[in-house]
Order: sequence, then structure tokens, then C-alpha cells
Amino acid sequence: MKTPTGFAPNAMQTQCLVLLARLGRLLSRHLAVAWSPPCVPRHVNRAMQQLTEAGLVTYVDHFEAPPARGKRTTFWKRHGRIYSLTPLGWSYLKEGYPELEEGKERLAPTYFNPRHQAEHQIEYADLVTSILRDLDTIPGIIGMSSYIEMDLSEQARPRADGIVVLRRWKQAMLHTDERSSCYPWLVVPRQEGQIDELFAIEIDRGTEEPSIITGKAQSYGALYDSGSWKERFQWPIIAFAVPNERRQQVIFDAWYRGWPGGAIRCTTFDAIHAHGALAPIWTHQHHRDMTYQVPLLRAVWAEAVIA
Repeated sequence: MKTPTGFAPNAMQTQCLVLLARLGRLLSRHLAVAWSPPCVPRHVNRAMQQLTEAGLVTYVDHFEAPPARGKRTTFWKRHGRIYSLTPLGWSYLKEGYPELEEGKERLAPTYFNPRHQAEHQIEYADLVTSILRDLDTIPGIIGMSSYIEMDLSEQARPRADGIVVLRRWKQAMLHTDERSSCYPWLVVPRQEGQIDELFAIEIDRGTEEPSIITGKAQSYGALYDSGSWKERFQWPIIAFAVPNERRQQVIFDAWYRGWPGGAIRCTTFDAIHAHGALAPIWTHQHHRDMTYQVPLLRAVWAEAVIA
């Protein structure tokens, strides 16, 4: 399918557009690792240049802020270009792939404030693209979905930074070719014999006061007690990605004050970068003094996954 200007994206360029639609703003390195095996970065850069010239994609240059005061380094480090779809890119995708827009759920927004949201978006993209990269390690995998800043209740609280849905055949212990027609994205209802695993992703960069985390825990707890979520989905695994282990303990303590007994999992950005989000790098806390390391997936899923 061609754009109004006559440009026809190839397979790699189309995949880049789909990834931007489902995951939001991405660096070129995110687009590179989303394939298995990862593709050559220069091929992605060339594809993105052509999409930009065609008016389907736009970008802002992103510079990482210098460290906190007291550090010797004071310069801003260039991370690269953060890409997003243009209105023309959106219209092209919706016309050619209407199945990507699933019901009322929110797809990735096109606008963001690069000064306040770039680092947050980058860490979210690191987590989700690492899942994409390792998706084939899950036996019987059918596909996944990803929703940005999804409201979990009609009151808009709590709102997860992102919801990720993984789907596989319940009895599958081997890899399968029976996948979504738009793999890896789920574009058809769940069938009998298939199971979903939901994750409420929370990206915490250590900038929020503990009281904010406590309030978030209270919102999740109130939603759980109401039972209204059962009409839309199963209860998700709540997973926090944080800068370091010290912040991880702050999250656990603040969460316990807001929702005692409410289970969450937590890991660091460095662990995700080093091992991937599906590895057993997540500290699980169910009660205040009960923590242990687990994979991101629940036991009924994780027992069949190659760790």
C-alpha cells in the first residue's frame, strides 16, 4: 500500500511503523533489538531516514541530563533520535492495518514533552523491547499486546505506565507456528486453550515521593477489592522497574503502607539491560518480610520457559 505521495514502505519500514504505534516513542536501538535476532542498527537508521523523508515519522534529538550535583561530569550526553509517528503515519497504519487498533484500549500517543518524559519513555521501551526480543523463548507463544498509560478503572485511577499482555497455548511445551496473523501483536480474541498473562508496568525513576507510591498502592488495592476489573481482564502482575536496589526497598516499604499484602515485583534498569525482562531478576514481595527472586512470568508460565 502506498501513501498519498506514492511512497510504499517495505517490510522493515512497516514493522518500524507498527512498533511505534504500539510502543510509543522509540530510539533506533529499540527498533533494532525488537527483531530476533536483532538486526543491524545501520539498516534501522536507513529505514527511519526514509520514513522521515516520506513524512510518516518524526523525531526529536534526545540528550541525557548530566548527573546530580557533586559529580564531575556536567555535559549532556546525546542518546540519539526519539522517533514517533506523524498524523500521516497514523492514518496510513489505520487504513492498512485496522486490526491493530484493539477496541477501546489506548494506543501510543504521538506527542510528549522531551524534557520531562524522554527518560521515562526510554526505560519503558527498554523493558518491552527486551520482551519482544526474547518472546520466542516462551513455548507456545501466540503473541502480545502493549498499551501505553492505560486506565485500569473508570475513575482513571490507577493508571499503569503500560499494560503488556502475553498469550500462549496452555498445554504447549514446545514452540509453535500457530501465532497471531499480525505476529507478535494479538489481533483476534482469545481462543479456548489459550491463556493470557497481564503485566501492569510501572517505571519509577526515583523522582516521586514515597507518599505518591503509597497512594498508587491504595488505588490498586481499592480496584482489586471492587472486583470491577474482572469484566475486562484478569488481575495483572504489578511490576516496577527502578534505578537501584535502594530505591527498590523504598518502593516495597511505601507499597506496604498503602496496600499491605498487595503483591508486586521489582527490578532495576541495569538488570533488565543485562539479562532481559523475562529473566529471573524480579524481587517478589507479598508480605513485608517475604521476598524472593522470580522470573517476570507466573509459575504456570515460568515452569516452561527456558531461563
